[in-house]
Amino acid sequence: MFHAFGSVGSSVPSLNDIQKGNFESSGWSGPGQRRNSNAHRDSDHHVLHFHRHKTLKDIPPISEPVKPTTTLDEKKDSDGVGVESLLTPSDGEAKIVTPHDPSVPYENGYQFPPKHTKMQAIRIGAIGSWKFVTTPFGFLLTIYALNIVAWGGMLFLILIRATPAMSHPSWNSWDSGAKKWLEIDSQILNALFNVTGLGLIPWRFRDLYYLLQWRYRKNNDALRKLAGIHRGWFRLQGSQELPLHWDPKTDELPEGIPESALCLPISLSPDPPLTGERAPATAKYWKLDFVIWAFVWNTFLQIVLNGLMWGLNKYDRPSWSVGLFISLACIVASAGGWVIFKEGKKVKSVEGVPVSEEDQKILAEMREKEREAGSV
Repeated sequence: MFHAFGSVGSSVPSLNDIQKGNFESSGWSGPGQRRNSNAHRDSDHHVLHFHRHKTLKDIPPISEPVKPTTTLDEKKDSDGVGVESLLTPSDGEAKIVTPHDPSVPYENGYQFPPKHTKMQAIRIGAIGSWKFVTTPFGFLLTIYALNIVAWGGMLFLILIRATPAMSHPSWNSWDSGAKKWLEIDSQILNALFNVTGLGLIPWRFRDLYYLLQWRYRKNNDALRKLAGIHRGWFRLQGSQELPLHWDPKTDELPEGIPESALCLPISLSPDPPLTGERAPATAKYWKLDFVIWAFVWNTFLQIVLNGLMWGLNKYDRPSWSVGLFISLACIVASAGGWVIFKEGKKVKSVEGVPVSEEDQKILAEMREKEREAGSV
């Protein structure tokens, strides 16, 4: 559960992403992410040259204002001090280059759309959320999460004795409604936790096997397989040097890149970044150990909890045991999910988030035109 929430949560747009145009009601925007990345100076050239709107083609060119240049001699005369230590021009003049103002149209007539207001951003986010919920995976994840929230909330209200109607004949009586529903809620929550705690055992212990192969047998291929499995948030050393347009699913292996920088299978290596930038390698590999061991320990704790819930009845079961092991299982799993969420956010903030098929076609057309322009 926490693994899924961490992976999905790292792709959830912030209000600032929506306001900047990175995310529209139809999903993440490819051109928007390219435009607002740190590499916007390079990507803007392609977006503006190849992706301008047809209605703008007849707009007369608009020249950008040129700021007057100031020579070093003039600067000395006006300020009374030398600036050689600050500027070292090659032609005797220091020219100041200012970034383009997004509110001013470019020479070809293109102009960035205005920034969304907060109300518009909230509306776009609500539409995007609804579209996610109506997908099969989004629907199942939402129902699962709502069940945990609902039954967990009811359990919490019973524990704090906020349900006086269930206290007859007394709160501590085994015949009271509070004690009966306390057992029912606990069993239902335990069953829900088993969906992930035990249902994901094959995948969790597969990751653990690869981790032990890498750590203790120094098998680098095992690390490369783990990088492919966790490609959404983990990056190998050297992967940031991959060519920007290299597609691991269709292109041949790039020259000059060591195999240790590529995942196994190769097709799971990082896709071409939408923003024109590769995310840096994961700085601390221990985070991979932490995530894998967190989910393995979640499984171990869930097994202990099952022994208590199914092996002992409510009369013989220690009252402190269920709360302790539920808390420990949730803490270790949520810690692993938090690492996935944070690291995934870092990767996606640099490389962008996968976009709709329509935007993918636009990006493919842009790259094709770039190649044609380069061959002329």
